[in-house]
Amino acid sequence: MAFVLLGCGDEVINEVVSELKTIDSVKEYMRLNSNWKIIIKLEGDIEQIREIIRWKIRKMENIESTLTLIEYMD
Repeated sequence: MAFVLLGCGDEVINEVVSELKTIDSVKEYMRLNSNWKIIIKLEGDIEQIREIIRWKIRKMENIESTLTLIEYMD
């Protein structure tokens, strides 16, 4: 599991959310009132999460930046 903070312009938040809803591994999202505009919860193994972030989320036209927080497992 991972949480990903997404940076985008205020004017494109609805577009970004619409795109996120098409990704099966995105289980939840929340809009934020900060420099990071959206936080999402991703579920899957580490390799799946890495691929989704690299090839789907970061490739979205309106995503300016990301910060990924991955669950630590002992």
